[in-house]
Amino acid sequence: MAKTPPHIEGEVLAMIAAGYSLAAVSSQFSLSYHTVRGIQKRAGIKSGEIKKQVILKYQNALKDSLASDFIREKASVLLMDDLALSSKLRSKLHVLLDNLPDAPKDMKEAVLIARSLSAITTSLKLSNDTLRASFKLGEEPELNDELPELIVREMLQEEIDEIKAEQKSIVNA
Repeated sequence: MAKTPPHIEGEVLAMIAAGYSLAAVSSQFSLSYHTVRGIQKRAGIKSGEIKKQVILKYQNALKDSLASDFIREKASVLLMDDLALSSKLRSKLHVLLDNLPDAPKDMKEAVLIARSLSAITTSLKLSNDTLRASFKLGEEPELNDELPELIVREMLQEEIDEIKAEQKSIVNA
């Protein structure tokens, strides 16, 4: 039986240390399973040894980086950015709200105003959520904190007449 060349043995050992199965390595190099196992035993390499070392090394590096001043500084910058954006959004919403007419001229304008108010409400909700989350660092966000759905539709003439009749009966009573 011919001896396996040293450069092939080196590649076999590298694959075993990286976590490849003996069957996969034997197939890759067209060697028998027993030959690959023999190479492994002679070298004293454990299967997946390098992979475990690399994973452990990067897990430790990740833990160290999360505790670093760099991460805290980045989180602080993001928090300040969120607060500045929330403030700017609120200012623009106030301007928009001030420019909406109090009494719509017709039904289409009323629908547009209702949609605008719905958008403003949603934006304020998101802004408040950002502020709450910013000041509750490390706490779990509140769940089921959603606004109810606002459905806007144009009323039929019959519905308008019915409402007017109700209002007249209340005034006359």
